[in-house]
Amino acid sequence: MMFKFRTLGLALCAFVACVGCSTHSGYMGHVTSTQVQLGSNNFVVVGSVSGQAEANYFLKVFGPSDQNPVDQARRDMFNKAELKGKSRAIVNITTDEKYCDYILGYKRTIYLAGDVVEFVK
Repeated sequence: MMFKFRTLGLALCAFVACVGCSTHSGYMGHVTSTQVQLGSNNFVVVGSVSGQAEANYFLKVFGPSDQNPVDQARRDMFNKAELKGKSRAIVNITTDEKYCDYILGYKRTIYLAGDVVEFVK
């Protein structure tokens, strides 16, 4: 009987270690300042763009040492928007974060999205 409980306990621990749980959050509170006057119809929405990045953390502390995943996602989004040499800007930026917890660490995934506008006048 004790063997069955021990086996069941080990199986439950293995299941929890492999499955983990995740949480999601998002916000649209980005503050950008600009000197562009939007009082007239001087822009057109070109399309939408997104970027993403993820980072794995071991023991809830040790993670990637090169860059912050938010910065990586932002760079990914800016590169896809083709802003250089054009009168374009990214507006209405939203950020979504996904955390997936495991026993020995967690994975953090950042998703950024926005609309690309081009100024025509």
